[in-house]
Amino acid sequence: MKRIVFLVAALLPISIFAQQTEGEITYTETVKLQMDFGDGPEAEQMKKMMPSTQSFPKTLFFNTNASLYQDKAGTEDEGNVEMSGNNDGGEFVMKIQRPNNKFYRDIAGGTTLESREFFGRNFLITDKAKSPAWKITGEQKKLLGFVCQKATVQLDSATNIVAWFTPQIPVPTGPSVNAGLPGLILEMNLNGDQRTIVATQVEFKELPKDALVKPSKGKEMTAEEFKKIEAEKMKEMGMESGGAPGTMRVMIRN
Repeated sequence: MKRIVFLVAALLPISIFAQQTEGEITYTETVKLQMDFGDGPEAEQMKKMMPSTQSFPKTLFFNTNASLYQDKAGTEDEGNVEMSGNNDGGEFVMKIQRPNNKFYRDIAGGTTLESREFFGRNFLITDKAKSPAWKITGEQKKLLGFVCQKATVQLDSATNIVAWFTPQIPVPTGPSVNAGLPGLILEMNLNGDQRTIVATQVEFKELPKDALVKPSKGKEMTAEEFKKIEAEKMKEMGMESGGAPGTMRVMIRN
């Protein structure tokens, strides 16, 4: 009898370790909203009405082959705000609308597939999986009981990312487009507090077959083709409101 108990106990660490490469992580994503309303009493009124941040729950399904980052089920409409008022004698309507975007990473195949809503249109964007030139520091901290290491990267002159990843979950992925570290990313900060993504729950489990399904909504195109469309639309934003007359829509990019 003692021999049987010993064998079962000896197998437990192997089983637990195997489960740490598959499961579901819940994150809280917070976006800092910065808008210039100008000066005057109407501008002050709009500033008071406008929330300074938007927070919403997200989910990352993952295993050693793939990951999928998306809105947490049942929270797709959280963070949407509609406000109205008067400005210079005219009425205005402001909408803060969060797009229902999904980001799929084929870890084994080295590709990504993103379903993105952009000014009322849906796109399905394919690209090669990119890994930025992370610099892993010696700084550590614990998140949800996991020992995490700090990594940083300067993507360009205007974009700085700080990530905290844990080698205890040895899957090179993370929330949204961020990946390429020797462990799963549990926290990310973009340009300080402009955008933060922090894990609030980690659950190791065997995923159902439909958990890691590739997104299929949108017009198919490459990342380069989408960048051209995005650049053209941004040029038009000075002339267009992105919605109906008298409406301003603030899009939060996932």
